[in-house]
Amino acid sequence: MSTFRLATLNVHSFRTRSTYANNVSDLVSILKPLNLDLIALEEITNDTDWRRLCRDLSLPHLIYGDCERHHFGVGIASCYPIISSSNQETTASYQGGHRSLLRCVLNGDHRFLTDRIFAVTHLDYLDENDRLHQIKEFNPPEQNIDILMGDMNALTREDYSDDYYQHRVVDVRKQAAWESPRFELTNLIKNEWNYIDAFRLINPTLKNEKVTTCYYGTRIDYIYFRPKINDLWMLSKCWIIDTKGATDHNAVVAEFKEK
Repeated sequence: MSTFRLATLNVHSFRTRSTYANNVSDLVSILKPLNLDLIALEEITNDTDWRRLCRDLSLPHLIYGDCERHHFGVGIASCYPIISSSNQETTASYQGGHRSLLRCVLNGDHRFLTDRIFAVTHLDYLDENDRLHQIKEFNPPEQNIDILMGDMNALTREDYSDDYYQHRVVDVRKQAAWESPRFELTNLIKNEWNYIDAFRLINPTLKNEKVTTCYYGTRIDYIYFRPKINDLWMLSKCWIIDTKGATDHNAVVAEFKEK
């Protein structure tokens, strides 16, 4: 009970990246050894695949956040009871559809849970302006969210060397006619809202392929946290798990330890 371990993962509608075969068994084999206390998932629907994954990971308490386009749904599963939750959907619809923020409070005999609010979201994949509108409408600090997780579809400049950034980020996006790289969203979360990027805090020197969380060689999946005043818990570990094509994203795992 002196540690609390959580993770976030985009599960690609429970389909493998290449064949679109069901990936629940593969995900269980990857995630089960982590002995997670909580997981936050993106691109799910409220179906048997979601419930089977939670059951097989021994995370019996689960909530689902619906979205206009159901494959953009999000969920949180925990081994501790969820005593309150809310799902906030964007009031505007974007080219990439509505998005949602699922927020919850847990109860149980684990001291990390005391006065701690968890949330997951999956932001627009097409346009940084839309992502900014979405996250500002959700406004995690105003909702007192302590741990914010999910697929932000947003970049952090410090993740890439100059050469990698030019050839694997800028050039790839230009050739695919995607938006140019921008960093306003991650800067807003870190610099204005004072959330800490868990992976970057623990791994300050890792770059390029070593920080990849999606198929296109970039890091777009995050666990952010805000320590409480006189917090008795500290971030002790944060790492990326290679899902080996079971989905088109890698998992991000963080562990907090009692001081």
